[in-house]
Amino acid sequence: MGNWAVFGDTRTWIFLGNGLLVTMQVALAAIILSMVFGVLLALARLARFPLIHYPAVAYIEGIRALPVFLLIIYVFFASARLGAQLPVEWAVVLALTVYTSAVNAEIVRAGVLSIEKGQVEAARSLGLTYTQMMRYVVLPQALQRMIPPLVSQFITLLKDTSLGTVIGLLELLRRGEIIYRGTYQGRVNNNPIESLLVVSIIYFILCYSLSGLSLRLERKLAVG
Repeated sequence: MGNWAVFGDTRTWIFLGNGLLVTMQVALAAIILSMVFGVLLALARLARFPLIHYPAVAYIEGIRALPVFLLIIYVFFASARLGAQLPVEWAVVLALTVYTSAVNAEIVRAGVLSIEKGQVEAARSLGLTYTQMMRYVVLPQALQRMIPPLVSQFITLLKDTSLGTVIGLLELLRRGEIIYRGTYQGRVNNNPIESLLVVSIIYFILCYSLSGLSLRLERKLAVG
């Protein structure tokens, strides 16, 4: 089997499976947190009060201009400087949340602004407060329009977890690198093409499945 021999060992797949689990755990935590903060940032940017609106604009535009790679390194070393060194998993989660919440905020804002003004005016004429209008009228309708770009951003976030390898995160890609670099399971594999191909296929299956799920959810909401 040559360069593929290492993949005939069950331990290799367990090793990669644990890396995939780390990838999914970090991504899921960042997705949930960034969605919550993204909605709050979007509502803050849409607010008419300057003390709420302008800080939200500064955060969103400032963070979106930074590389995720830089944020991961910065969060990791900044937490150490502050005397509260974060575990590498949470450093990556925090960095991805900081960045993705800014991107999600713009997606949510665009979805809210896409709702027809007549519906907003009708909600106001019924005496609904701003919070009630957003909760019961605007956000539920905007959700369907936001699903494709949000899922696309979440897939990007999932792939960006691989950048955590720079601070030692043992996620999927890093474990693939361990397999082909140096000695693994008592043998020198030196098979970067094969190892990276396997990792690529795993990423493809995962991301393609998420895209399919997004499409089905969008259709279901449309029917509903």
